[in-house]
Amino acid sequence: MSLKTTPPLLLALSAALAACGPGQGMPPGLATGPGFKLSSTAASAKTAWFIELVDDPTGLNAQSLGAQQTGFRAQASASGVQYRETASYHTLFNGFAVEASPAELGRLSRLPGVIGVYPVRQISPPRTSKPGLNAQALSPDVQSALAMTGADLAQSQLGLSGRGVRVGIIDTGLDLGHPAFQGRVVAGYDFVGDNYDASQPGSKPVPDASPHDCQGNGTNVAGILGGSDPAGGFAGVAPAVSLGIYKVFGCQGTTDSATLLSAMERAQADGMGVLNISLGVPFQWPQYPTARAASRLVKRGMVVSAAAGDSGKGGPYSVGAPALGENVLAVASVENTRVRLGNFTLSTGGAVIGYRPVSGSPTAPMGLNLPLGKLPSSTPITDNDGCSIDGLNPYKAGSLNGQATLIRLGNCAAREKIINAQNAGAQAIVLYNSQPGFASVTAAPATPSDSRPIDIPVVSVLAAAGARIDAAIAGGARLTFNTDPQTFDNPSGNTLSAFSAFGVSPDLELKPDLAAPGGWVRTTTPLKSGSGGYAVLSGTGLAAPQVAGIAALLLEARPGIQSKDMAALLMNNSAFRTTPDGSGPAPVQQQGAGLVNVLAASSNPVTANPAKLSLGASQTFGPRSKVIVLRNSGTQVETFTATNIAAQSLDRLGNIMPPQPIGMTINGQAVDGGGVRITVPAGGETELNVLITPPSRPVLGQYGGAIALSSASGRRMVIPYSGLVGNYQALTVLGDVSFDGGRTFKNFPALYDPRTFEFYPEGLNLANPLAYTLKDVQVFDDNGQKITVLDAPQLLVHFGHQARRLMLEVLDGGGTSLGTVFTQEYIGRSATNIYTDPNSDAFSFVGWDGTLAGGQLAPAGAYQLRLKVLKALGNPDVAADTETYLSQKFTVVLE
Repeated sequence: MSLKTTPPLLLALSAALAACGPGQGMPPGLATGPGFKLSSTAASAKTAWFIELVDDPTGLNAQSLGAQQTGFRAQASASGVQYRETASYHTLFNGFAVEASPAELGRLSRLPGVIGVYPVRQISPPRTSKPGLNAQALSPDVQSALAMTGADLAQSQLGLSGRGVRVGIIDTGLDLGHPAFQGRVVAGYDFVGDNYDASQPGSKPVPDASPHDCQGNGTNVAGILGGSDPAGGFAGVAPAVSLGIYKVFGCQGTTDSATLLSAMERAQADGMGVLNISLGVPFQWPQYPTARAASRLVKRGMVVSAAAGDSGKGGPYSVGAPALGENVLAVASVENTRVRLGNFTLSTGGAVIGYRPVSGSPTAPMGLNLPLGKLPSSTPITDNDGCSIDGLNPYKAGSLNGQATLIRLGNCAAREKIINAQNAGAQAIVLYNSQPGFASVTAAPATPSDSRPIDIPVVSVLAAAGARIDAAIAGGARLTFNTDPQTFDNPSGNTLSAFSAFGVSPDLELKPDLAAPGGWVRTTTPLKSGSGGYAVLSGTGLAAPQVAGIAALLLEARPGIQSKDMAALLMNNSAFRTTPDGSGPAPVQQQGAGLVNVLAASSNPVTANPAKLSLGASQTFGPRSKVIVLRNSGTQVETFTATNIAAQSLDRLGNIMPPQPIGMTINGQAVDGGGVRITVPAGGETELNVLITPPSRPVLGQYGGAIALSSASGRRMVIPYSGLVGNYQALTVLGDVSFDGGRTFKNFPALYDPRTFEFYPEGLNLANPLAYTLKDVQVFDDNGQKITVLDAPQLLVHFGHQARRLMLEVLDGGGTSLGTVFTQEYIGRSATNIYTDPNSDAFSFVGWDGTLAGGQLAPAGAYQLRLKVLKALGNPDVAADTETYLSQKFTVVLE
């Protein structure tokens, strides 16, 4: 059996599941029975891979790299391996993107010169939240995001606009007819064509020269970064930049990381000085090909700003690639301070209450006037308001006829509450939050089998607004949906967005690096969308272009800035943000150095290097000693007071915990509860010798904070730090998977039979060993279509945490190893441990093609597969750092 303990669960799981953990169902080795059926669609989904060759492309000339790639193709052809090359790379990555079955991948990985194989992942366009505020008039309040970063003053007082800076955007393209971008697109390419969708089998790219946007997100991103529409009163962060537009999405659906990498190479060839990437692959390593490519772009002189990702609900270690790359600016999202909202008026007192539409429900008709009602037992502290009781609707039939129903969130899914109220006759629903801020709510089905329509408008309001409405219901209050949106203070303004991804990287490097406004930001949309060309949206994909635009402003103001130094310049001069409840600085693993500020970065002559401190695991290192060098390029002496700011911590599941006591000395002086005076001479430098003593809790969680520097002249600087509490190797990699929404878990890894689409969980005794012919066979998929599969064993593997190395061995019937047949480096973690449909990233396939380490076909006989997984930062010579799984015995039958 694999060496497993309870794996870290994703935040989507309930507290009850977190307490008992997966693997609490069937004990390994105690059951005998049939396998479990898997969708044939899921079984054939993972077939695209990056193949990396041995030499760094930055050290090869074109002739040498071409010869090496030609040699690989010849070796692959001679070996008989079946694959299809879909792309080759020549400047940022030495290798290819290919299509091959998991079984064939083993032979590809063993070819001479191959040093790595990585899955090509599908990438969805960022699904930015669209509150439905489209054609409203512009106002300064709506563009408050510029004021949050100082970009408005950089434009109005410093005269900066990004003029002369070439900025590339890799996304869905650009509405080339939008007035905000006329005359400023200097380069571009469409890599895929309008009809491409990577999620559809057989969909092929049809490139062309015009990167016209037919999805929308690229236009959203470009507006924030560099839109300029004087007639409409709209300006982005850097409204005069020259734009390079690289389209990697069709009109709908997904793209993949192979196409992203091709676009990155094109942006380099076109001479972009700054590159924005508002998309990526979550739960990855800095060594993933797109992250490595982004790091190489920075080394070659390009500033790269990348969205950290919207996977905040996925827990820690969820930041994506390419944002994980070294010196790549991984950008988190902060909520805007002002928001324009749809609203309704209460008849009692005339209060106007702003709302957020709930996705998956119809838009509220303007002027709709309804009486307000609720469940008689409902109060502002009820935790199961509107939830089914023993499977029954808590509302009496017809009890809500003609009413707008007030329901408090909590205890069960919002969709369950909505359906119950709708079935009782409600004509509209007002959900109110049980937590601070606006809730992110959807009425959409969670599973394909749930086809019940939502026919009534559903909106979401703040907790305080819900309590106010609750008090008014007894007096017969009615609500009227108003026509025009209004501007409201955002109670979550200047705090981290709940969707923003959490770090750190799997090698315990601090990510994200900094934050920018990405929650409720106004920007451009394609004209054909019917929005009037503008909308209010949310996502880290909208925070990244804020930083890319700021980098363009700084490059205009200080052309000598090196790309590798941009991260430090911006991080040094950022400012910590607090949590929505104001209880303390948000975790550094969510915000990095905090909210970016272009004015502070442009005027501060002092820099701190390194710009962040990654402290590793406390059991490995204990107290860490670090040296920070402060350099002063100015003509005046700068004197700072250095203090230690402890940020909130994360437990091993990613739950936010209070700040923990962190000991610190600077130059031998304790800074706990006080400060240390630091002087940096004009034109000189000063060293800070920092000793940080980690806390003892939360075990296997993460702690962090910042060394804060403040001067009498008003300068503020931060150097964030991060560490893990305890033994990093105690985190489990191989985890289990639920197929029933988290109620029970199958013991994984599992042996898989591609002929029957059945899998056999770890520990399940087989009455008769599976038999494989190691030949291509034809079988019928779930739709009755005949498909060809290789009749060879595969494993289904759930990665509860990122792994450093995977090794697959074949054993003979007596348990003797016949050698390693597949090795994979730097494996990302699974997005979830709950399988819902074939698109769920709950497990990966690891296959064997039937050949042994020497390349010969395995003879008939009995075998087992042994999977070894070296943990992140693990030592291969320490047995406890490797997890091991041994499959059930199976036979090879040669016909």
